[in-house]
Amino acid sequence: MDCTIMPLLLALVAVGVVLYLSYVFSRYMASGAAKINKSKNIKIIDRVVLGQDRMILIAKIGEKHYLIGSSPQSIQILTELSGSDIADDTYPENFSGNTPFKETLKGMLHKKEKQIKQ
Repeated sequence: MDCTIMPLLLALVAVGVVLYLSYVFSRYMASGAAKINKSKNIKIIDRVVLGQDRMILIAKIGEKHYLIGSSPQSIQILTELSGSDIADDTYPENFSGNTPFKETLKGMLHKKEKQIKQ
């Protein structure tokens, strides 16, 4: 019986090692992507997917906000938005897609709790 348990335990340990290495590699890749996408002057405030490869974005470039349409053929600035058109309290101030998920989720849940209490 001892001979049949040893290969099973070895396989279990191997699966654990593969899962751990996958976790470490995915964290490494995510941190690299966050560094590439980080920008001081351009932030994506909001986006709405209209189809498989079409979307509308609200981007903050410097101090101005723009409504941008994106498709596979082109990217166009549809209009410049005024500050009153933007609901900045919907997202954390530093929202850019680079915020760690845990912090973003905590901020959104906190705002939901405030809305429910009101």
